[in-house]
Amino acid sequence: MSAGPALWARLSSTLMLERRETRLLLASATADSFGTGIFTATSVLFFTQIRGFDVTSVGLAISLGSLCAFVFSPRIGRLADRVGVKKSLITLFLIRAVGYALYVLATQYWLFAVLACLVTTADRSSPPINMTVMGRLFEAKERATILGTMYTARNGAIVLGSLTATLPVVTGSTVLYMMGVVINAATFIAAALLVARLQVPEPATTETGGKRERSGRSSPLRDPRYLAITVVNGVSMSHNTILSLVLPLWVTQATSAPSWGLTTLLALNGVLAMSAQVPVNRRFANFTAALRAPVFGGMAVFVACLAYAVSGEVSQGWVALAVLMVAMVAHTAGECLFTASTPLSYDLAPKESLAQYQSFYNLGRVGQDLVGPVLIVAPLVKHGTPLWVLIGAAVLAAGLVPKAVLSRHHLATAGEVGR
Repeated sequence: MSAGPALWARLSSTLMLERRETRLLLASATADSFGTGIFTATSVLFFTQIRGFDVTSVGLAISLGSLCAFVFSPRIGRLADRVGVKKSLITLFLIRAVGYALYVLATQYWLFAVLACLVTTADRSSPPINMTVMGRLFEAKERATILGTMYTARNGAIVLGSLTATLPVVTGSTVLYMMGVVINAATFIAAALLVARLQVPEPATTETGGKRERSGRSSPLRDPRYLAITVVNGVSMSHNTILSLVLPLWVTQATSAPSWGLTTLLALNGVLAMSAQVPVNRRFANFTAALRAPVFGGMAVFVACLAYAVSGEVSQGWVALAVLMVAMVAHTAGECLFTASTPLSYDLAPKESLAQYQSFYNLGRVGQDLVGPVLIVAPLVKHGTPLWVLIGAAVLAAGLVPKAVLSRHHLATAGEVGR
């Protein structure tokens, strides 16, 4: 066998691409994320320039959507455990398809706001149900591998979608903007059809007195350990707020880096994340190892925040860009390490209530989306160094919590729940 086919065979084996479940999940994630990439790159312009809504109104509708997601996504997770995660995920994909398609008809603000609440709730509810599907299909190191591979596929598809979105953005064509919205909706139908081909095992339930009876903890709210990792997830997601909202403003307004520096930094983040996530996930695949991932992740984000602060203090453009690149390497390392701590959310959850617990864990990210822009973006750009240090320290402190709280329980946890 020549080097090329041999390398592909080894890669295919490592990433489990020979398994039908892996291929279907990756194809579904790629379709979903390609449409997301198109919509993310064009949505604000579509609603402001094509539909004529002002930026403040658009932001308010999106915030209302995030609030709805925060309230309803745990309930959707609990429902998914009852009716089946595969059926629930397909339903959410179809709701997203219909909701996004109706944006084409949303010429009135009230309809836009209602649709924003609907699609944002479905958007934020889908990932934990998808994670539950993976939890049903894969175990331990296999699950870490598929999570890392899916992360890489999603990032690549989002980049392709963003590049595709260049056409309507450059031309300003209403028709092309509409096509982008419709294509995004169609990708969710494709994702639903792919998930429908999966054979997803569901945990056994018993009927007692006409009610479905499930073992395990009734609610993650009653589990201090799960509450702790959910809060940590929310604080750690500051890295996402920094990347998507703070960095564009910081690089262009607070540093002397060249104007093209932002694109370079985002490309560096994408390349590093896609290259590193699978091996990092595999390195921290079990519960004990996953306890260490947030520690290292917090350290990396703290270093990144210090470097971002320094970048605003230097006057030479190339030096500022070099410091920003150091910051981005550390930032990406922290991002990958916090993602690699995901086994904690599986191992601490009763298997029969996995969707409910995953949805609760995802509230950390939803909460960051809700409050992060207010608490982080404007203060960071305005106050600079002190806020960078404070946020870096907060993420560092959060990263220490899982090991401090959970290390003495890991043997019991690994043996008693989530298995």
